[in-house]
Amino acid sequence: MASTLTQLATERTALDQEFLSRQSFTWFQDKIKELKSPVNLAKEIVNDKSRKGRFVMGGLYHFFYDPLTKSELPYYDMFPLVIPLQPMNDGFLGLNLHYLPPRYRASFMDKLMNFAILDKDDDPKRLRVTYEILNATRNYREFKPCIKHYLKSQIKTRIVPIYPNEWETALFLPTAIFKGATPQKIYKESINKIKSRVY
Repeated sequence: MASTLTQLATERTALDQEFLSRQSFTWFQDKIKELKSPVNLAKEIVNDKSRKGRFVMGGLYHFFYDPLTKSELPYYDMFPLVIPLQPMNDGFLGLNLHYLPPRYRASFMDKLMNFAILDKDDDPKRLRVTYEILNATRNYREFKPCIKHYLKSQIKTRIVPIYPNEWETALFLPTAIFKGATPQKIYKESINKIKSRVY
């Protein structure tokens, strides 16, 4: 049985071929809304047994996460959508794209595709990007609210890889499970960080 992400990616591809007419785009948005709550959708994704979980730097992944210092955090995401950037002794440094509003998320991902490693068919396999690259210029300032240090000990489920042909779909799925604040508040603070002159 095809996974939720695979089904949606297939449907999105079909809609792209119809040039995303207004009616088709509305249909796709309604389809996303019907999928269940973020928690149930996240559980469905994690329970997809067809995906073998293992981190590769520059890939895109989901997992349930329980921050060690959650009592000290103003808010956090229990089901991050993460691009790991570099391994660390206790985990890894990564970008959680959920901290960006969807429009910023799509724009940032477009920029990150400049770092894509391509296969023989010129399709992306993963991204070759580092914190140092992102921090060296304001061109990638969207990374600021996304950068997080994830501890291996606090990852509470298996790691679910998102295949490159599903990246665009995954960006817009309502899978963020924010605790401590509403998405609107988090997005507002993220935009302020992006626009801040402090760098």
